Amino acid sequence: MATTTAKTTSAAPLAASGRLTAKDIVLLAVFGVVTFFVMMAVAMVCSFSTDMAWWTHAIGSIPAGIVWTYLMARVPKRGAAFIAGAIMALLGFVMGMAWTGPVGILAGAALCELVMMAGRRAKWTVVVGWAVLVLCWWFGQISLILFAGESYVQMVVDMGMTAEYGQGLVDFIHGPLALVALAATAVCPFVGGWIGSKLFK
Repeated sequence: MATTTAKTTSAAPLAASGRLTAKDIVLLAVFGVVTFFVMMAVAMVCSFSTDMAWWTHAIGSIPAGIVWTYLMARVPKRGAAFIAGAIMALLGFVMGMAWTGPVGILAGAALCELVMMAGRRAKWTVVVGWAVLVLCWWFGQISLILFAGESYVQMVVDMGMTAEYGQGLVDFIHGPLALVALAATAVCPFVGGWIGSKLFK
């Protein structure tokens, strides 16, 4: 009986009862910002090379996923993922990220919230939801290349970078390594989420 009880408890979903409190909102804001800036710190390093720039989401999703998992464990309530994601999207917009990036983050946060609701906020839904958010973020940022074409290079120039750098970003997405980066972006968030789920039981 004791073994059965232990297994049932460990498999139980995170508690999602109750409304978000002011303390919850503060935690979501603080750790939403931390999650975003962990990703941005990785982006700063990866952006030195156009061959590495589109690997940002895959690499950054591992340390950022640990933070995200901690946050979802601290605030296991309905709406938490969407609010944290919305704060991240707002930060991206304010910092001058091309608008499709914040839209991707926001869409990913909404889908993350739906995944967690469907799974009754069980731990696995936090990991899967994080992977969905990161993928939407990645697609949001590459969508300008897919739909805007040559105007993307000019947009990069307007941001203060060179046309060669912008063209390098475009060429990568149209090259074979883009599929490898996509696969890594789909898998790496699970690594970060899994590590976080083990650290913050």
